Amino acid sequence: MIIADFHNDILSTNSFTSLPSECLENAVVTALFKGDRSFSEILNLCNKSNIIAFEDVGYSDFNFDLLSEQNPVYVGITWNGENQFGYGCDYNFGIKRKGVELIKLLNEKNIAIDTAHISKKGFIDIIDNAKTVVNSHTCFNGVYKHKRNLDDWQIKLIVERGGLVGLACCGYFMTNGKTCKMSDFIDNILYFYERYGADNLCLGTDFNGTDFLVDGLNSYKDFESLKPLLLKSGMSETDVEKVLYKNLIEFLSKRKG
Repeated sequence: MIIADFHNDILSTNSFTSLPSECLENAVVTALFKGDRSFSEILNLCNKSNIIAFEDVGYSDFNFDLLSEQNPVYVGITWNGENQFGYGCDYNFGIKRKGVELIKLLNEKNIAIDTAHISKKGFIDIIDNAKTVVNSHTCFNGVYKHKRNLDDWQIKLIVERGGLVGLACCGYFMTNGKTCKMSDFIDNILYFYERYGADNLCLGTDFNGTDFLVDGLNSYKDFESLKPLLLKSGMSETDVEKVLYKNLIEFLSKRKG
């Protein structure tokens, strides 16, 4: 089975000693979440994975040159809150001047800007300034309203710019119930697919970053059940394969090229 994941938080946990082979041998982007750690502390984790990204770079000891040396796939300007670069989805403000300067530096290094946690106004600022715009792990407000989910106008702008959207397995983004069904996850895939096609969607699981996963989607081996369900829903085999792994693999390949 081919595995492709735009956002796995395993590097941000304190429970692992080395990454499992499924992460090292596949197109799995391992995101580094700031939390309470310094930038120098987070850099010590970079060599543990082949493909990394940064989720929130609001470190007091942040150093762009050291970040760029790690060759991250994408960088998230902030988490849900505020830092020296901008405001997350808990706010109604946009990117700060330092944030715009950071985006320009990231553009020069061909590093994508992740909009997963940014405010709505910050999203617009990123669209106006970034070379490559993605959303690594989210769901869609057209299916279920959540501050972390994308509105249709946001999806449209990412698609128009050739960006990639990762669909998260986070139950909080899909339901207010105690369980999140596989059908809720499928509904989000179909919502995107029916409006924007299959070329800009992938999986961004948020594994190890949430305590509320979709029932039946707790690990990569569970994704074997997704393909037949999506085929049954009316998607073509080609389009299902794009969403499950081909789009992300192509995105990563173009970035290397």
